Amino acid sequence: MTDLNTPDTKPLTDHFDNVEPGIRRRIAVQDPEIKDYLDGVLAKIASHRGVEHPYLNAYRTTALTPEQERLMYSECYYFFRYLPFYITGMAVKTRDEMILREIILNVADEVGGEVTHSTLFADFLARIGIDKEHLDAYEPLEVTKRLNDGIRVLYTESPIHKALGALYADETMSSIMVSKINDGLRNQGYDDDLRHFWQLHIDVEVGHSNSVFNAIAPYVHSPATRAEFEAGAYEFLGLVEDYWDGVQRLVGLDA
Repeated sequence: MTDLNTPDTKPLTDHFDNVEPGIRRRIAVQDPEIKDYLDGVLAKIASHRGVEHPYLNAYRTTALTPEQERLMYSECYYFFRYLPFYITGMAVKTRDEMILREIILNVADEVGGEVTHSTLFADFLARIGIDKEHLDAYEPLEVTKRLNDGIRVLYTESPIHKALGALYADETMSSIMVSKINDGLRNQGYDDDLRHFWQLHIDVEVGHSNSVFNAIAPYVHSPATRAEFEAGAYEFLGLVEDYWDGVQRLVGLDA
């Protein structure tokens, strides 16, 4: 797990404070110290090696072979596939309707539309030659299994403030990760239509991070809650860092 110093937060937080229409906005926080704290955590998440991973940064400008691409996105499938279910499991850990509302809004984005985001992802995979038959037979890395199960435990078995810390890291990380992956796919020569799933999530994940900001903001006055919140965030990031290390070794991309 890599804990970095907090960088200058303003350019980063502007991206979360000023969102496009239809993207979830942050609530107004009366105490500026609370916003500064959550912005600081966001900046630490964004600078963590699990987010600024050498593999992802190399992938932005390095073309993969078809087999390398097949390996990368097969692992991604086993990373992503159950996340909405795990997030929904957080709802039983709280009796606060604001927290419940923000959890539901995030999951509704994923599964509440006419076409679910998992369907969009499956369409993307099929268009690059990865079909369901292949995925059903594919054995993911042990590190990918640990990531998936670790996220399940964080979201469904942890105290709510720790779970929200993990989700804050997840959604903030995702907004950056999908942008890097979109760049890599563009570099591979794929057009906007094929990259739709990834382009869609660049802004959607910012809104999801803002939802967690809204859910946790009333609770992070105390050092104990902050410690629990940060523990969830860094545990999640450690799992993701290990995951990308494993994918990098599997794919064989020098970074």
